[in-house]
Amino acid sequence: MAVLRNEQREHLKILREKSPEAVVDLCKLAIDYLNNGPNEKKYSAVAKKLNTSQDLVQPTIEALVCLLIDATKSSVSEADFENLKTSGFSLDQISILWQFVSSKRIFVENILRATSPREFRFRDLEWRLDGKIASRSLLYQANPIIIIKLHLDTEQVSEHRSVLGAKRDESKKKYETAKQFLLQTDPNNLVHIIDVLERALLESKTHRMRDMLKALHV
Repeated sequence: MAVLRNEQREHLKILREKSPEAVVDLCKLAIDYLNNGPNEKKYSAVAKKLNTSQDLVQPTIEALVCLLIDATKSSVSEADFENLKTSGFSLDQISILWQFVSSKRIFVENILRATSPREFRFRDLEWRLDGKIASRSLLYQANPIIIIKLHLDTEQVSEHRSVLGAKRDESKKKYETAKQFLLQTDPNNLVHIIDVLERALLESKTHRMRDMLKALHV
């Protein structure tokens, strides 16, 4: 897996020329960037300390932040980071960058989770079969209808940990995460829906689809 994009590699080339201590200083500035935003005064001070231009320091900090986010999204491993040797980084520099990424992974995951759109996931369903029998207004003696109630949730809920209809925590009542949708269909249409879903499930297991999802960091 490629750890660096081309533009990141260009902006991070300054790290290859600096000591491990300087790399640590720049990683600390990247963490400060995440917490407090850009700080030109600190960039100026570090630029003087490293005997370089401030115009080079800020893009480097931003590239480090992008590296941290991309590595978190892609679940990059320590073995993947070893590929940075081909980009001219020393083992000490790679070790520092890996520590920078791995130590802040949970922090970045929480930020991404908080800022990402809340998508509803399937949780459970209930169904009922209704039908009219021997009605004079019907051409057939039976007209079956399937009524389906879909339960969706934005939280990842384990079926073994939570029961539908169970009382939610008081702290969660302010932010209701569950939704229910009531659907009605006939048997022929239901068979068609099941067929489409089964084909989609099989397609999702192919190598081509897995590669696409990996590329999209899903």
